[in-house]
Amino acid sequence: MTAFVWTIDDAGWGDSVLVESLGKTTDFLGSRGLASTIFAVPKPWDVPVSAEWKEALIAARRAGHDLQPLGLTHSDCYEFGPPAWPATSLLPTLQSEFDERREELMQRYTVDKLRDRIEEAMEIFSHDYGVKPAVFRAPCGAISKPFFTALRVAGIGYHSGMFISGSGYAHVQEGGGDNSQNWVDNIPYRPFRWYDDIVEAPILNEYTWHESGQRSHEFVELARQDLDRISEHSPVAVILMHTHGNADDFEHTFRVIDAVSEHVGRKPGASFATLGELAASGALAEAATVDGPDILAV
Repeated sequence: MTAFVWTIDDAGWGDSVLVESLGKTTDFLGSRGLASTIFAVPKPWDVPVSAEWKEALIAARRAGHDLQPLGLTHSDCYEFGPPAWPATSLLPTLQSEFDERREELMQRYTVDKLRDRIEEAMEIFSHDYGVKPAVFRAPCGAISKPFFTALRVAGIGYHSGMFISGSGYAHVQEGGGDNSQNWVDNIPYRPFRWYDDIVEAPILNEYTWHESGQRSHEFVELARQDLDRISEHSPVAVILMHTHGNADDFEHTFRVIDAVSEHVGRKPGASFATLGELAASGALAEAATVDGPDILAV
């Protein structure tokens, strides 16, 4: 039995078009009896979140959606660690920029500095939304070993940022890309206990990235294949969406949501949940029956 989780990234970050994107997506999920975990940037670009975004996030929470922090400022893709795949495949300049700024950026990755950022994010969530965060997501999947120590010290036990598959992004590569099923082999496919005993809930895939609607039927089929496979490996499966990706083609986004919902509905015992619910119930911790590998260089 697998609990499937819809997550939406980059809330709080961007203009009115993206505020509308979050509202349309959460309204559609609600019309299907579904809730999502919204990863929102507490202080985008190091300034307070706009009144428009704050209102939208409060409304989403009142409608039953789960709010958790996406970093603190998301001013770049190096907030909590060096650049990571698949962000580096989407933005190849991430690595070269990091290399050029290495001396500066590496100074960020101390336990004390990272803890301060995490605790500031937690304080904003508590003050603005009445939420005590349980799960954290580092922007762009960029993480480091000190980051996990900082999470533990700050009192957060869960992270969700490692990818099982990045094939949902292959279509943006030169020549169209091969978006057939292709999973990594360096991490477990289920939640796992990682550095400082933080539970990592890996991301299955993303099917609504920019321009994916141009190959909508392929992404729907890829999602079905991924759902079948993850059901054999894990009691928890995390699906990723972005506010800007959804806004690129709502028709495709809603088609994917319905296709996933219908496919999950055919699986005995399968259900939908939020990461907050799974953390609060203990189900996320119980799902982490394996340890993660020591693969981070920093």
